[in-house]
Amino acid sequence: MGVCCDLEVDVNGEATFFVDKRIILSFSGRLRKLIRTTTDVTRGLKIVLHGFPGGPQGFEQIARFCYNGGRVEITPSNIVLLHYAANFLEMECPTDSAETHIIAETKKSLQGLNFWSWSELLLALKQYQTCVSIRKDSFLVQKLLDSLIGRLGFTSYESSCSSFSMSSSFRYSYDTRSHDSSTSKFTRTTWWFQDLLFLNIDMIQKLTKMVVSRNLDHKIISKFLFFYRKSRSCHSELVQQQRITERVIDLLYLLDHQNSFSCDGLFDIYQAALSLKISRKSKHKLEVLMGSQLDQLTVSHLLIPAPCGKDYVYDVNLVLRLLKFFQIESKIFLSQLCKFEKVARLMDSYLMEVAPDSHLKATKFSALAMAMSHSRESHDKLYQAIDMYFQVHVELCEDEKIRICSALNYSRLSTETLKHLAQNPKFPCRRAVKSLISKQYSPIDLFCHTMINKVLRDSPFACTANGNAGKRRSESHESKGHSIREKSKCVF
Repeated sequence: MGVCCDLEVDVNGEATFFVDKRIILSFSGRLRKLIRTTTDVTRGLKIVLHGFPGGPQGFEQIARFCYNGGRVEITPSNIVLLHYAANFLEMECPTDSAETHIIAETKKSLQGLNFWSWSELLLALKQYQTCVSIRKDSFLVQKLLDSLIGRLGFTSYESSCSSFSMSSSFRYSYDTRSHDSSTSKFTRTTWWFQDLLFLNIDMIQKLTKMVVSRNLDHKIISKFLFFYRKSRSCHSELVQQQRITERVIDLLYLLDHQNSFSCDGLFDIYQAALSLKISRKSKHKLEVLMGSQLDQLTVSHLLIPAPCGKDYVYDVNLVLRLLKFFQIESKIFLSQLCKFEKVARLMDSYLMEVAPDSHLKATKFSALAMAMSHSRESHDKLYQAIDMYFQVHVELCEDEKIRICSALNYSRLSTETLKHLAQNPKFPCRRAVKSLISKQYSPIDLFCHTMINKVLRDSPFACTANGNAGKRRSESHESKGHSIREKSKCVF
């Protein structure tokens, strides 16, 4: 690159350049400072540049600029490398040159960013990621991501199809896609997923926070994050997979917890997280998200094997945590009662699956049975699950059986079920049930008890196993006795 090559430059230990010291130093303030500290300037010098933006390719671009007398055509294909390489070398124009400062030139060129094509934006972002040691400089990446987001187009489609088709910023990118992709809303809103897989997780974090701040469709954002994690994990080492998974969970947590997620997507991440051993904080966030979707789940989602070293078959503790988070996330409003009914039916199905487990403790089964007890329209399936549990766990004492039976509301049992119950020797005896009612038995599990009171605070507790728990304390003893007699008639 010139006749006189009296300066050797090692770039990031990847490549060595032999350049004209006089030409390079006339532009680079940083190299001049390094040369001044050298005592022997008569012999050939070697300078090692660590962390040079863009590596050898970046240095070659800036060397061409210097050898061309401070003139270079700035295009989307070199603007990122020129900008950060010039900053790294503290580029200045020679005093006898009328050329404009290259850093100012690159910033000026960015004013036309909105006219770049989609592929040019992606190329610039790829170059940005190769420019190490620029973490604090967010000026350029902010501009690139701003323009990128303007091309995604899914918000304009959500508002109306006409505004979507007229979006000029979207046309720059969408016109390059295949004609078939215009046939469905899904492809119109997710066509960019594959294109952005090259972004590292730090860039994905920047991008996600920007689209969230602009109130773009959270469902599309979550779909992209699920897609990104799954795609990138296929070709990453375990440590990188763990980092990506934890970061994706953090980003999902920024979204609306009620209406943004695919249940399958969340459980896919959970299955992966089990083997990756993600942090406790990330696992907690993921379980909160899963709990918020509990009314959308099927029983197959919940049949997660118990942790290694445990005797019981399924991870019942996880389901109990999901129930807790569901209550917190859903709030208790009238409009949410249908969700609780769905979850109650889900718990019936889950109880039928776990009841045959001979290692499932009575306290865990009781907690599951109590959790959504007062959201069930019918308690027939709950009775069937309890009956199955009693058949397998013949060793249960009377007190444990009574505790489990306290979840049953006998007024919500069908006639056939009541007849079966009356003749079922595995259930607590008639005297024990009457004692249960008279002692106003209340559940040990405080969480379940709180949930029940909130879900149906004003519902009647007549004929329930914990009958008088809903009565006012101010009732007279005589009134309580009458209530007990009436309730005991309902049991058998």
